[in-house]
Amino acid sequence: MALGTVPRFSIVVPCHGSRAWLRPCLDSVLGQSFTDFEVIGVDDADHDGSGRILDEYAAADPRVRALHLDENIGLGPTRNAGLKECRGEYVLFLDADDVWLPGSLEAIATRIDNARQPDIVMFDYERIFWDGRVIGSQRHDAFAREGAGVFTAAERPIFLTFLEVVWNKAYRRAFLTRHGFAFTSGFYEDAPWTYSTMLTAERIATLDRVVVHYRQHRAGGNIHATSGRRQWDIFDQYDRVHAFVQSDPELAGWRRFVFDRSLDHIIAVLAKPERIDPDDRAEFFHAAHAFAKRWKPEGYTSDRTARGFKRWLLIHDDYATYSTLKLSARMLQAPSPRKTVGKLLRRGKLDPNLVAYAACGFQQYACNPRAIFEKAAEIAPHLRGVWVVDNEHLDVIPEGVEYVVADSPAYERLVSRATYFVSNMNWPKDLQKREGQIHLQTQHGTPLKTIGTDLRKQAGQELDLEELMREVDRWDFNLSSNRYSSEIWERTYPAYFEELEYGYPRNDRLLTASLEDVRAIRARLGYDDSHLVILYAPEDEARLDRDKLAQAAGGQARVLVRPGDSPETRQPRIEDLMLAADVLVSDHSSITFDYANLDRPIILHLQDKAVDTYFDVAEFPPGVVAGSAGELFTTLRSGAFASPEAAKHRHLFRERFCEFDDGRAAERVVRRVLLGETDVPSIVPLANRAPAPSAYFVHNG
Repeated sequence: MALGTVPRFSIVVPCHGSRAWLRPCLDSVLGQSFTDFEVIGVDDADHDGSGRILDEYAAADPRVRALHLDENIGLGPTRNAGLKECRGEYVLFLDADDVWLPGSLEAIATRIDNARQPDIVMFDYERIFWDGRVIGSQRHDAFAREGAGVFTAAERPIFLTFLEVVWNKAYRRAFLTRHGFAFTSGFYEDAPWTYSTMLTAERIATLDRVVVHYRQHRAGGNIHATSGRRQWDIFDQYDRVHAFVQSDPELAGWRRFVFDRSLDHIIAVLAKPERIDPDDRAEFFHAAHAFAKRWKPEGYTSDRTARGFKRWLLIHDDYATYSTLKLSARMLQAPSPRKTVGKLLRRGKLDPNLVAYAACGFQQYACNPRAIFEKAAEIAPHLRGVWVVDNEHLDVIPEGVEYVVADSPAYERLVSRATYFVSNMNWPKDLQKREGQIHLQTQHGTPLKTIGTDLRKQAGQELDLEELMREVDRWDFNLSSNRYSSEIWERTYPAYFEELEYGYPRNDRLLTASLEDVRAIRARLGYDDSHLVILYAPEDEARLDRDKLAQAAGGQARVLVRPGDSPETRQPRIEDLMLAADVLVSDHSSITFDYANLDRPIILHLQDKAVDTYFDVAEFPPGVVAGSAGELFTTLRSGAFASPEAAKHRHLFRERFCEFDDGRAAERVVRRVLLGETDVPSIVPLANRAPAPSAYFVHNG
């Protein structure tokens, strides 16, 4: 957009604690068919990486501007900061976890033209829930029934009975500027803005179209928990609303309407346990009574309806009756205790030094849990680590490592007494987590293919979301090796856990092994420095002939496959195979992200174009991409996999996906989770890391 050009729309996107949803939000705006707009993304001093995402989008699209605040000032003042930067004819606000539906901006622009530039255009929205449900607004039919033409709020008061939000309207910027509208600080800041703008506007139009998908986060998992003293802000915000109405004699007719609406909003908040803790409910109720006493209109009487009765209880400070009704409703919904009491009964105290480890469905002694176990033995020898393994895989446990068999009496004793649970899987669904127990989910790869709640989108996929969330709700910590992964974990596993952006412990060896270590591993496998070793590790079951791969690469080439694919490589750790290899040939497997830490050549053999992935790895590859077996063989014969162009792609890939893997991930995990330390080693910058060298490339210069 040329300097000085006035766009049709300015879109303000405030960001704080929303990185998991910010990309879909921005993509929904930038993908609109109507393109005459600017986006002002405001980073409210967010430490979760939202500002970095804004900078990334601003660098890629001149319509996006990133504004970074020096300190966290809250949603209202953050919107004000963005509003000051707006140049457009109309201003819209979009929360960073919501999205616009395709074609929305074009429809809004057309409605503005047809209504001859109204002060406000109000449009519809739908609530989209974490489990995929989509529910329309309760009064959506008002658009078709009463939304024609241009009007004032006094002429169509139905449009002030919608949810008090700012993101379901487009505002003429000259109208906002003339009246000096600004957001207030604190929670529920939308209420004063909504009433002041709607009651002031002389020309309001509506658009009978769903524009916004308003995201409903999973309260049951405590995600985006909103409980706490800031809920009391609702009284201050509605004090402002009532003061505004009473300041203008022409608005006197609105006093009862606003009073009823404010009490209804307060009652709705009071009813939500995720907002008002049961222990604080009485205090909040009495504060609500004080609010009602301040603003009750003269001669006010309550309606003879269920809603009117609740208002009456607040006005008369009758908490005893309210709490009795609340308790009765809860008892009607409570499940029978007989179904759970047996599972919840546990004997004995937790052992503060006992750690339960598991990997890959109790079938392996491997991956991140193994690396954490071994580091804990080194720096925290007082901790007792016990592995869980199923009866058919006892041979995977090395001599000297303590273990129990899954579902055995020893296993039951372990899970009832262990304080810490470390695994790259979900523990069995019948495991009841005791108070004081701490679960670390280590994950086992960077997600490329869809995972978690996103699996419900796949055709024919049966996913028990409730069961999945019961398992995920046990997580206290989740391990991540890059911010890309963190965004996906937080979006697809909507629960309350602490994201540990520490790197993957299993990759520590890739950063700490020496050339001598690499040569020793290769010697055990029968290779010397003259052999170009190719690790062939595709996820796709359609395998290529190993001999043909070796022949294409030259007479001294050798091909390895990862554990489980061939008897002779069943014993070595996957980390050792990666260290031994000079080149990786893979597809959509997550091993690509791990191997990239070594800064060695990678070839992606991508034949399946229908794989459901979070991004097109062919558009952002770690090296050379081959679309067929013939292209792969040509790449091996020509040596193009080791070209400067391939190295450039690999560097960009490493910057994004090897962000936290610096060789000290296991130590950070042990200190933070198992030892409770908060001062853990800092991440070593990528430029300062020294990955284990390739023996072949060192030998050949």
